[in-house]
Amino acid sequence: MSKSDGITFELKSGPFQNNGASPWYTSFQLGTPTQELKINIDIGTNITWVTSTLCSPDSCTHFGGGRFDWKTSSTFEFTDCLQRPFSFGPWGTMQVETGSDIITLPQSSTFRANMFFSADYGGDQFSQLDWDGGIGLPCSSAFVEGRSTFLYHELIKQELVDKTMPFVSFYTDQTTSTGTCQMGGYDETKIDGLGLFLPWYLYAEYSGVEYIWSSVMNSFKVGDVTIEPTLPITPKHPMMIALDTGASQFKGDDKLMNDTLAQIKALGTPDITMEFEHGVITIGPDIYNVLIEEGPDKGKTLPQFTGLSLNQLALVGSVLLDHCYAIYRYDVIECPLTTFSLSPNGVYLFNKPGGPKIISGNTPPPTATQPFKGHFKLGRSAKRPLGEKQ
Repeated sequence: MSKSDGITFELKSGPFQNNGASPWYTSFQLGTPTQELKINIDIGTNITWVTSTLCSPDSCTHFGGGRFDWKTSSTFEFTDCLQRPFSFGPWGTMQVETGSDIITLPQSSTFRANMFFSADYGGDQFSQLDWDGGIGLPCSSAFVEGRSTFLYHELIKQELVDKTMPFVSFYTDQTTSTGTCQMGGYDETKIDGLGLFLPWYLYAEYSGVEYIWSSVMNSFKVGDVTIEPTLPITPKHPMMIALDTGASQFKGDDKLMNDTLAQIKALGTPDITMEFEHGVITIGPDIYNVLIEEGPDKGKTLPQFTGLSLNQLALVGSVLLDHCYAIYRYDVIECPLTTFSLSPNGVYLFNKPGGPKIISGNTPPPTATQPFKGHFKLGRSAKRPLGEKQ
């Protein structure tokens, strides 16, 4: 039985490529008449963007292959036609212009959204993208890029999603290359037993990526060997994990990633164990060793760990998320004059029925919540709404 209906986006998977980006995307309708694009629903960014015909013919080449033709949409409007760079942190940078157009949702509701239209990008990481753009779902309204519409906020504002069900859940099935992203609810039939709750905690070691869904990780082990990050672990510099639906592999702290690869080479097929306050995640070589299906490394099976100079962080996407059910939870913060903001609560992870038992924890599925009344101070560690306990 589903907890609320909300809006469900059907997901499809492209081939797994060794560029650190998720293979998952949804078919997305933009403009008038609508143009169909492959769009990743990306927990790991704070913008909505699409590849567009602002790109020259020899630029913005990518595996997904689609471009939004702004000239053929009668509802397209520029909001700023000055090209400027937008950075995805260490992963890469693209040139963009800003504009707006009409988004048509799966239930045929429409609204106008501001977004970035790419005008130039290049490099292997982009050329191997299975999708044409991304819908960013940052952890908080506080971290939204101001020239881009926060889709989930807009869905609540237009009452297309119930604000007492502030959940975004992801389910993927590698055997069928299909999945779902449910905004405004989750599906209890996709949950096997108790799970692991990861309370949100601000990642502040690298400026500009505060929007990620990050949480404190107590330890990271390869086999029986504890792997340490670049900086000594202290209350001010904890080791952290971030769950990113726009990513594929583990990436982040250079020492953490490189030492992990060295231990895998030395030990052969060790399990990797990540310990948290509320439970444990354990993955084996059948999960972190992945067959590369397209791109320069096609045909190789490679361990998915890459350093990105993100100190103290292990960011991971589909390599882990394909093997569990993830529910991201916001807090709805009421403001004066009937406005509201969204703040991060945390992420629930559950084993899937019939799937591997990689999640060990004591957390039941979340329940509906009343919007938090009153003001909210977004500090380094997020508070819970009154009456909530985790």
